[in-house]
Amino acid sequence: MMELRHKKDKIYDESFLDVCHTNILRFYEFYCAKKQGKSMPSRADFDPLEMKEFLPSLTLVDVKPETNDFIYRLVGTKEVEIRGKDPTGKSIRDEFYGVIAEEVEENYRYVSKYKTFLYDHTNDADKSNKIIHDETLFVPLSNDDNIVNMIMLFSVQQFAQY
Repeated sequence: MMELRHKKDKIYDESFLDVCHTNILRFYEFYCAKKQGKSMPSRADFDPLEMKEFLPSLTLVDVKPETNDFIYRLVGTKEVEIRGKDPTGKSIRDEFYGVIAEEVEENYRYVSKYKTFLYDHTNDADKSNKIIHDETLFVPLSNDDNIVNMIMLFSVQQFAQY
């Protein structure tokens, strides 16, 4: 069942909730609960102790409008393991996880510009042919409920069984 939410002249297509992994759904509900009447919560609205179950698969990215860049602030342990390195402190452009840097950056630009979530998924094997399904939810964070200053990502991967 496709559900559309209208808020401040925006339409939020939440139809992905019908097909996404249960953990993506739970993270999205957790994120929405933190809005508390705002269009997007701030980083300060999240207590790491409340979200221990999500932390290994969580990534925080700083939005740098002055340089049109996105910088990894925090990368969960599971995400570091999948990448084989920790990109914390580095630019998405230089340390992206995906096939084409421009496509990866476009996800961040979309969330930043439109101040809304983005659900991205693939059913293709990654470069190592180990990941067969990858889902990522990008959500905006804002200190003033106007400008996106950080993007939080939560990912779920399913691995090939050999």
